[in-house]
Amino acid sequence: MNRALIQKGIGGALVLSGVVLFVLKVSSTSEARQGWDSWASPESGVMWFVGVLALEVAFLVSRFVLGYFVFQSKNMGPWLFYPLAILNAVSGLSGIVLVAAVLVIRFWQGGVHAVKT
Repeated sequence: MNRALIQKGIGGALVLSGVVLFVLKVSSTSEARQGWDSWASPESGVMWFVGVLALEVAFLVSRFVLGYFVFQSKNMGPWLFYPLAILNAVSGLSGIVLVAAVLVIRFWQGGVHAVKT
């Protein structure tokens, strides 16, 4: 198969999964807020919710950015690629699978990034 086509597919999967996760997170925000309020004490429930919300936003942004760079076949330095890959892998099982695919593409023989990393 064509390497560029596979790379576009993986980048598209990253962006599409980010969109799906974003829609799911937005639709369940009120339920999550109630869950955090009932779990935590009234004074600290809001701070827990804001912290988790910020973490989820970081996960989504890293998925979109990594997907964009992979889809566009843009060169990323290791200082950007590896933190994005770690954030995506930590975000869940789909992140682990997609990051594994991105790593295979990155180190594919004859690839642009194989020598630079």
